Amino acid sequence: MRIVINGLWHQGVVGAACLAGRGHHVEGYDLDPERGALLRAGKQPVFEPGLAELLAEQEAAGRLRWLDDLRDATPPDVVMLMHDTPVNERDESDPTCVFESAALLPPILRKDTVVFVTAQVPVGTCDRLRAALSQARPDWRGGIAYGPENLRLGQALERFLNPPLPVLGSDDPGTMDRLVALWPDEIRWDRVSLRTAEMVKHALNTFLASTITFANEVGNLCDEVGADGHRIAEILRREPRVGPKAMLFPGLGFAGGTLARDVQTLRTVGDAARLDTPFLDGLWRANAAQNQIVLRKLRVVLGGSLSDRRIAILGLTYKPDTSTLRRSAAVELADALLREGARVSATDPRADRAEVAAIRGLAFHESVGEAIRDADAVVLMTPWAEYRDGDLAAWCASVRNPVLIDTAPLWDARRAEDAGWQYFDIGRGRKAISCKS
Repeated sequence: MRIVINGLWHQGVVGAACLAGRGHHVEGYDLDPERGALLRAGKQPVFEPGLAELLAEQEAAGRLRWLDDLRDATPPDVVMLMHDTPVNERDESDPTCVFESAALLPPILRKDTVVFVTAQVPVGTCDRLRAALSQARPDWRGGIAYGPENLRLGQALERFLNPPLPVLGSDDPGTMDRLVALWPDEIRWDRVSLRTAEMVKHALNTFLASTITFANEVGNLCDEVGADGHRIAEILRREPRVGPKAMLFPGLGFAGGTLARDVQTLRTVGDAARLDTPFLDGLWRANAAQNQIVLRKLRVVLGGSLSDRRIAILGLTYKPDTSTLRRSAAVELADALLREGARVSATDPRADRAEVAAIRGLAFHESVGEAIRDADAVVLMTPWAEYRDGDLAAWCASVRNPVLIDTAPLWDARRAEDAGWQYFDIGRGRKAISCKS
């Protein structure tokens, strides 16, 4: 098929590469001309394992090209709106880019072009898009569909080609049939209505957010009573009604906007319908409190004020195996520490250096040794594999205070303590105590 993809950040570029790899002819476009220029120069907007190689292969094969003007597109069988929808500071979705992109489509649509939306949009968005396109092109009969993507940074190529939750929403069976043909035949799709598919995305991410929040509250209690919340998580996962992959390990609250945007969308739906959502409201407040846990531990461990204390952060990205800092918990911690007057240094093996440079007041270093030198405390925020085998004893010798807060947790407590650290984690039964010096 001939496919046009609008939106060239993470999911759009991954989708373009994978669909071209399936033998389809793909053209990619973004409202931001710099993204197309970046891709034409052989670079990617965000790191994803295996992506650069697949893009180069498909471009060389002539199945993939990047447009700087959508009017140059070949009239497509399928248009995909694959924007990584931004969120504001309250984690509310802003689908403006999706509507701006859709407004450019009418001149290139064939009468039977299918429009497929995978952008993270509030329920009801696809109906609005269909109405706008039909008004602009009354002869368009191609149909619209929605797919609740769940690519996950660091695992996106595999998840795109083999979606763990293959759901396709449309009010037209023929539209679904044409889209199913894009993927391998062995995938068994759940076919649902358009709005049901949109709600699947909101419900899935909110459920995951709920399990994370539950685990964190149990973990906080475990720290107070000396119980191991991580062992509890392992045991609960063996209960058939829970499941072996349930997100039950205590740690930081959810960040990055991915889960938060769907919690906020459901709360907004409730507000619009004048329905109370006490569970969702409590979930939101509990997560906001959990994301202050590192600050609380640092205040206890360092004896109060963090003003003029030097805090080193290991890992800035939203999660391992990506380069984006998109609303990461580490960046939020750095901002909070700087507001309290702390001196903050950081390092990360793959963080986008342009995004790092935008964090005012942060001292970024290329190596762990430089980042932690003379630190009053070191905080592991992103559990990169590179840090797991680090020389904890050598690191300990270079800091001012041997305080290590491990939010993952990445290291064995005994190993860290044997290396000289005063080691604290989340949910494994170690209550924060003062190590004031």
